[in-house]
Amino acid sequence: MAVFVETMKPRAGFELCGRILMDNGCLLVFIDGVGKFSIPEGALKSVLLGLGDESILGPLPGIVRRSESGKGLYFDIGGISYATPVSRARAVMAGDQRKGPVSRVV
Repeated sequence: MAVFVETMKPRAGFELCGRILMDNGCLLVFIDGVGKFSIPEGALKSVLLGLGDESILGPLPGIVRRSESGKGLYFDIGGISYATPVSRARAVMAGDQRKGPVSRVV
């Protein structure tokens, strides 16, 4: 009779749940089951430069901020944190990529 050993993998810290797009000078953040949020390009540029947090326009109040490492862009909306890589946000803003991922921080 064979013996089976079960090992538990740690749960990933992020769950894919949406996408980002550029539209008319605003970064649109689509979060499945929550809604669409808009961040003006000027406000997003100040966050990416590290000048502070900015407000998010949408159905729920929110804030966009940069991670401590500088590699992530966090959206705190309705008490839940969502994230996207800064490199993807910059590529979407520059038009190099059409869309980027948004993940729920778990």
